[in-house]
Amino acid sequence: MKQVLCTVYGDTQENKGVAIISEDGSSWNLDYLPVAGKCNFALEYKGILYVPVQSDRNLILEYRRQDDSYILDGSYETEYFYSHGVIFHDSLVLASFSDGVDAVYDRQTHRETDLFIHKRQGCDCHGRSHYVGMTPDGKYVYAVDNALQQIYTYRIRNGRFELVNTLEFPDENIRLMPFSKYSGKAYLNTEKTNRIYILDYRNEKFFVRDVVEMENSGNGFSGANSVSEDGKHLCVSLRGEDVLLYYRIHADGSLELLSRVSCGAMPRDVLFEGNRIYVACTDQDAIEVYVADGETLKKVSEIRAVKPVTFACVQEEKNGIHTLSDKG
Repeated sequence: MKQVLCTVYGDTQENKGVAIISEDGSSWNLDYLPVAGKCNFALEYKGILYVPVQSDRNLILEYRRQDDSYILDGSYETEYFYSHGVIFHDSLVLASFSDGVDAVYDRQTHRETDLFIHKRQGCDCHGRSHYVGMTPDGKYVYAVDNALQQIYTYRIRNGRFELVNTLEFPDENIRLMPFSKYSGKAYLNTEKTNRIYILDYRNEKFFVRDVVEMENSGNGFSGANSVSEDGKHLCVSLRGEDVLLYYRIHADGSLELLSRVSCGAMPRDVLFEGNRIYVACTDQDAIEVYVADGETLKKVSEIRAVKPVTFACVQEEKNGIHTLSDKG
């Protein structure tokens, strides 16, 4: 049975935490891992689901997968509340949006071994670490700061950060930055200007290759940004406008807009799962399901979930390099 996981804010203790969507043929069932607090992100690796939670303390809950269920194995206190993360060389690298901090979390000792506080020269504002990813060669981790408008590239040795490079952007609220394994490019969306930066990566550095202007009516602001598992398609949401922009990624990294599709209110996150696309529509209280039908997207289902937030990442190890599977 296929499963998709999504963090949800909910409106009761029973439906707040992680929603487990199970597909059985053409129907979808919904179950919950209830959490006493706020969670924005979850990541599964080697059968362990990591769920950072903010309540009276900052915690990481660790669940062990058992068939199609999850059993709570432990609860570990952390210094900060984390809202994104990636596995890197068997450590968990975490991003704190609320505090502008990145952390290396040792999966064996269940504690942070190093912290990197985001700063920008000449700027007194507070950082917002929004997204962390891994370079395709598996050598570096990068973090996107939504407030300081910087991308930090790190080397991690012995559980500690070494800053390698920093790339600065104008005040556009840079947001998410997935890679395409097909083109080898990274795609960075902006909230204020509704742009997609296409970036090259080589010799430890990122370079802006091109900029794609999305529609900018003044009513919408870019939210989700997700690349398909084969790296050949990109889907970006515009909150406020409540639309999905569906692109083809060409081998040279350029983008071709295939379709513009209306969706539910406040599409915050998008997940490719085979030929399906799941959309977390926060203000619609729904997770919508679309299928790629030629050059457009066709809605096939809507699953009620109160205030869905982000889909869980499922990370795999291939040839020694940890990569996101088709579930995140």
